[in-house]
Amino acid sequence: MASTRSEQYVEAVLALVEQVPPGRVTTYGAVADALGRDLGRGGPRQVGSVMATWGGGVPWWRVIRSDGTVPAHLGPEALQCWWSEGTPLRPSGRVDLAAAFWAPTAARGEEG
Repeated sequence: MASTRSEQYVEAVLALVEQVPPGRVTTYGAVADALGRDLGRGGPRQVGSVMATWGGGVPWWRVIRSDGTVPAHLGPEALQCWWSEGTPLRPSGRVDLAAAFWAPTAARGEEG
């Protein structure tokens, strides 16, 4: 059974992912930072674990690795989503992170 703290972290990750606008992306690390990695909540790997386990109901393709990719088995579906949303891509098929990045500062109650 998951602890209340763990459940709150899962809910916070999913709520933040739902805020990422269509055509934009954020990274696992940016999500972790926005939720307070310094508070012991977790880093990019923990965010990835949340997304792998519970992320199917949110726009998971908007959370990517810092190199502009998603796990290989998700690539074809993510690519279709990126095309349909107009997400900036590089010729390699990776997301153009500089053009598409969305900083999730609002997750901690900050304006941004």
